[in-house]
Parts: sequence; structure tokens; C-alpha cells
Amino acid sequence: MTRKSTAITGACGEHYIAAYLSGFRLIVAMPRGGIPGSDLFVSRETGGRALRVQVKTGTQATRNDREEGPIYLWQTPYSAIKRSDKHLWYAFVWLKGWPGEKNLPEVFFVRSKEVAKCLKRCREDKDTFPTYWMRVRDAEPYRGELGLRSLFEALDS
Repeated sequence: MTRKSTAITGACGEHYIAAYLSGFRLIVAMPRGGIPGSDLFVSRETGGRALRVQVKTGTQATRNDREEGPIYLWQTPYSAIKRSDKHLWYAFVWLKGWPGEKNLPEVFFVRSKEVAKCLKRCREDKDTFPTYWMRVRDAEPYRGELGLRSLFEALDS
């Protein structure tokens, strides 16, 4: 199979997250393209507060860092630093070969302020590519349903 374009890979992640969130009885809207920092709008089916979700999708989201050990990472622009607010969340998706392989993607839900903090460190370190990353050993609170719990709390606050 040929390599997917980045636009198709991104759309794949956005639709996967939309389906994932819908499976937990959340209302998910996909705005028209071109809205900075907002791939999805999410709320409870009973209404109330809505959150914006920016989806970042990776096909090779892990590597072994000499200092940190195994890490997950996704290219994320420095503009995310300015978009840090309590109503914006990031959904990071590692496709893991899906759908061509039998693995299901891994998903992580992270508050925008945590993403901004990581990107500030990257900029200070003068990293060439802005990247959000987390150690594999620290990722559990953000993974799947555990990460989603924090997003539910944000919807209720």
C-alpha cells in the first residue's frame, strides 16, 4: 500500500476520534476546515458546555529517546502555545498501522495548557520540529478512557 498524504492521515485521526467520542455518548461536530485549533466541537448529549478538540495524528508516534527512554510524539505547531485555554483539548492519535493492520489506534486526551508547556520547552531547547511528547511510562492518565475521564470533568465544570 502506498503512503497516505498527511491530509488523509489527519482526516483519518479526526474521524476516528469523532467516532470514539460518539461511542461514549458525546455530541461531536466537525466544523468546516480552516478553523484554527478546532477540529471537533464536543458536548454532552444533554447540552451544556462545549469543548474544542484539536486532533493530532501520527503513524509512527513512538521512539526511544536517549535521555527519556521510550516516548510518544506528535508534530504540533508552536502556535499551540498561544491557544492554551481551559476549553481546548488535544486528542493525540497513534494509528499503529490501522486500518490496514489489526491494531486499533491508541488515543490520548491532553489539556491544551499541558501541550503549551511542552512546546515552550521545545522552543527553549531550539528543537527543529515543534513536537508534543510524553514518556510512555507517564502516558497512562491520558490514554483512552482514563484520559477521557478528565475531558468529561472539563465538560461538567
